[in-house]
Amino acid sequence: MDKQTFNENLGNFRLADALIQRRSIRIFKQSPIPKKLVDTAIYAALLAPSPHGTFPWRFCIINKKKSKTKLGKSMGEKFLEDMKFEGISKKTRENRYQKSLLLIQNSPLIILVSLDYSKMDFYEERSKQHNENMMAEHSLGAALQNLMIALAAQGIGSVWRCAPLFCPEIARDALNLPKKWIPRAMILAGFPKIKPTEKKFIKPRVLIR
Repeated sequence: MDKQTFNENLGNFRLADALIQRRSIRIFKQSPIPKKLVDTAIYAALLAPSPHGTFPWRFCIINKKKSKTKLGKSMGEKFLEDMKFEGISKKTRENRYQKSLLLIQNSPLIILVSLDYSKMDFYEERSKQHNENMMAEHSLGAALQNLMIALAAQGIGSVWRCAPLFCPEIARDALNLPKKWIPRAMILAGFPKIKPTEKKFIKPRVLIR
């Protein structure tokens, strides 16, 4: 996508409106999302700051029901195991699993976002390498925010889900992604079925020194 097209797609939206419209939406219409709107959102994600200019974010667009179901069931098995280990009752485990699976299956679009650390600086010292990689994690949050705000500006609802963070290898294998891709989050998106409630303004907790 070129800069002119990007400006045309988002040029009529006020930032303040897009920020306010960005809500966690979980109930979508089954209408497909035009590709140009998705492209615009991903282009917006790429405008986020990144460590050393490495742009370590990788995107997988999931719009096939078969892929959604495979991803949901694969991660769901790990989810069930974790809940069992935590002592959660079988009935509650099954209920949570089914809700999670239906949410994934009923989302018109899923954007799974991964990190690729291969361009990051390498250190022999483990703590320094951890901090180096954490820079990529920080930048991922900025990219996700840009992505969701751009979706909201175009009338598309979304919700951030962090399930891949707990089972990155499972999510990667379910979608046959490159080995260097480490799944970190997924954005479920679609046109909202109902108008979301307005988000309350929260008083910031700030210290001045």
